[in-house]
Amino acid sequence: MIAFCAMGCHPSSRDVTPLPFTPAPGIPMARKIPELDRFIHPAMARENIPGVAIALVHDNQVFWTAGYGVANSFTSRIVLADTPFEAASIGKPLTAYAALTLVQEGRLDLHKPMSTYLTKQFVAPSPYRDQITAWHVMTHTSGLSNNLLEWKHDVAFQPGSRFSYSGVGFMYLQRVIESITREPFNDFMTQTVFAQLGMGSTSYFRSFGDDRIVRGHVYLFGFALPMPFFPTAQPNAANLLCSAAPDLGKFAIELMHPHFLDRNLVGQMLTDQVQGHIGKEPVSWGLGIGLHHTTKGACFWQWGDTLDFESYLLGCPDARIGVVVLTNSSRGRMVAREIAAKALGE
Repeated sequence: MIAFCAMGCHPSSRDVTPLPFTPAPGIPMARKIPELDRFIHPAMARENIPGVAIALVHDNQVFWTAGYGVANSFTSRIVLADTPFEAASIGKPLTAYAALTLVQEGRLDLHKPMSTYLTKQFVAPSPYRDQITAWHVMTHTSGLSNNLLEWKHDVAFQPGSRFSYSGVGFMYLQRVIESITREPFNDFMTQTVFAQLGMGSTSYFRSFGDDRIVRGHVYLFGFALPMPFFPTAQPNAANLLCSAAPDLGKFAIELMHPHFLDRNLVGQMLTDQVQGHIGKEPVSWGLGIGLHHTTKGACFWQWGDTLDFESYLLGCPDARIGVVVLTNSSRGRMVAREIAAKALGE
């Protein structure tokens, strides 16, 4: 494992790492579920969060799902357990997982320069461009930025020399996946991950013909206002995942108990590769996903963050428990982290 100190890893100064907790697999679900139910309602009211969906994983099954509140504060359409939300960056570990299926097939080398897979280059010319590998992207050590709106992709430092959270790196990985497979990215992800795991409400398109998807909310004078909905023409591996809580629960199960990807490769995903900081928070990172170490084993995690959605994925393989929390609010991150810690902790 390599240790790095990152600077400016994420545009938000708010905490994203898991709240302190100790996994508690021994707590009966019959007791845990009503405790969560009693906690979620006042937590939503405290932050004025319109809607929440949750999926709780236990012993390699999606044990419990629920929806709370409304999908749109104007129409009052209710959130169901399987209502799709924008899950944003939770798409990054799914992309990493899919890329590892290409490693398993011998079509992608984690340590081969990604530029060699492309005829039209994604990264601007520089002494470092041809050093970036898929390993660098998955560990956020590529030197690429987190500015998804930039038109020119420069490399800020020598790949592998430090940790710096990068969405652009996953856009680059998407381009390489498309070049290798000669398929549109969302088609590849659907065949390789979503269909295999039974994730029927998941896509990298913001709109994919499903009118169940919720509206995100921002705040004006204390009121939660639904944001306009704009379908996207192109998928984006970095931040455009749309999914339902039970679907992402199935992905958490696959990481804890692999059926479709070689266990050794999943093991690499969930093994410390680098250490760094996001803001002031120290982090350990595997391949495409954060790792949180507790006295009862390591857990994996990833947050999703857009202007009007906040989400959280947390799983503990040794304890065989996991949770997905999706909110349609710009204020939802702390509540999502609180629910996640309470769901899995003592």
